[in-house]
Amino acid sequence: MTDNNKNFLVYLTSYLGVALIGGSIVHVGTLDVHSTRYIVLGVIGLILMIIGSTLEAKTKNEPLNAKYFGIVTALAIATGFLSGGIQHYLDNPIYAGYLLAIGLVVAYVAFAHKYHFVTSARGLMTAVGIGLAIIFVSNTVLHETIPHEVGGGHQH
Repeated sequence: MTDNNKNFLVYLTSYLGVALIGGSIVHVGTLDVHSTRYIVLGVIGLILMIIGSTLEAKTKNEPLNAKYFGIVTALAIATGFLSGGIQHYLDNPIYAGYLLAIGLVVAYVAFAHKYHFVTSARGLMTAVGIGLAIIFVSNTVLHETIPHEVGGGHQH
């Protein structure tokens, strides 16, 4: 297999995996039916993301261990929280607000660990503060002003 084909396979498995995770996470919370389908799609997405990350790690000679898989799994799920929360915010601002807040904090921490960035307490507290602000606004101001239908605004 050529390097270009390997890179494409890494791209495809990683991004498709994150997309499936994001869709499954938000749909489990915003649609009242078909939860099992979205859980299965989320697991498939996680498997694809892990395959892509494994291929990427091998090309970069990174060690494959439990810590590595924990970090890439956290990144995939956090990205799914962010993408799903943004896409379906109007359907359920409260649920989406929690997804966005949790996704932001987990992505910040996992990204720092994956790329060996030194984080500060101030940086972490900023991410947590933004997350809490999103939750507050989603539960109060926006929840009361944005028309939404819990579980029904997005039909598949």
